Amino acid sequence: MLIKGMMGLGDNIYSRAFVKNYPGAYLETPWPELYRDLDVKCVKPTTQLRTQAKNVRRNAVWHRAPVSRTLSIKYGQLPIIEGLRASFRCEPKDFDLPDFGPSPVTGRYVVVRPVTVRSEWRADSRNPLPEYVFRAAEAARAAGYTVVSVADLEDRREWAVGPLPPADLRFHAGELHVEQLMALCQNASAIIGGIGWIVPFSIASGVPALVICGGQGGFNSPGHITDPIMDLSNTEFVVPDNFCMCREKTHDCDKTISDFDSRIARWIERLPALER
Repeated sequence: MLIKGMMGLGDNIYSRAFVKNYPGAYLETPWPELYRDLDVKCVKPTTQLRTQAKNVRRNAVWHRAPVSRTLSIKYGQLPIIEGLRASFRCEPKDFDLPDFGPSPVTGRYVVVRPVTVRSEWRADSRNPLPEYVFRAAEAARAAGYTVVSVADLEDRREWAVGPLPPADLRFHAGELHVEQLMALCQNASAIIGGIGWIVPFSIASGVPALVICGGQGGFNSPGHITDPIMDLSNTEFVVPDNFCMCREKTHDCDKTISDFDSRIARWIERLPALER
């Protein structure tokens, strides 16, 4: 069987739990590293998206796609796990990740994802207000954590929105390939950022995540991107007062969170008990 998988990093972290139901299958994916402990054969995809294409070029060993039955994976406008159930035609097994080994950073640290926009795939509505990520990073530093900021910025292709969060270490030019990024996050005390791959990562790894929501709730509300079967005990969503439920990429959503600083203070206070 050939599984024509989705291309996004977060989509592949979600999908891993379903792929486990198809041992021996061929899987089209730009992220073979996420499946390295499973019995699947990864097929080279065609993708024009920058970070995906970079990772495809890093990998030299690919399997030829068989002529066989094909499952095309997508969730469309359905909640993510509901849509994946329909595409994979099965229930997910455990949400987890392989062990990616030691971190490229030592000590007690928090990973922060700055607010960015990509020209190839706009997410303006989904993004939180950048000052909230800034203030959360400040709070983590004040609590004694080293802050490590990670992005893949490139002129005219991906850029930061607003001021970059304060950080002790910055990897902002895509220096970390996906195995290093996953190792960095697996060994972190926590991750802070907006909606994106950090959500399924936190669920699959158990690493605490502070997820600051923006808008476009019709696709990105916590209920849409998670499922009742998931363990969300370490995944904290901070939602705007008037969470906009639009489905537009560039809508002027109201992203105000009136009690933001007190929410962050309470989360930081609980964080030592959440750390693995």
